[in-house]
Amino acid sequence: MNREDVIRTAREAGFDPHDMSDDFTCNLENIERFADLVAAAEREECAKVCGEEAANAENSEQYRMGANWARERIRARSNV
Repeated sequence: MNREDVIRTAREAGFDPHDMSDDFTCNLENIERFADLVAAAEREECAKVCGEEAANAENSEQYRMGANWARERIRARSNV
């Protein structure tokens, strides 16, 4: 994730990372939501890499099957 992704995700989680005034509060719910969103984004990026490896005809069939298995397991963690 780049800086813009982190800021967008923080806003989506319910707080403005640019608001650092004296009365700025960041409640636990916002932090947990932010962490969940970041983890989901990182899981999806990993799953995409596995998907690319699974689709790469230059890789052996066994390697592609393993990459596809890994992609499925990574995405399954999103449903836990």
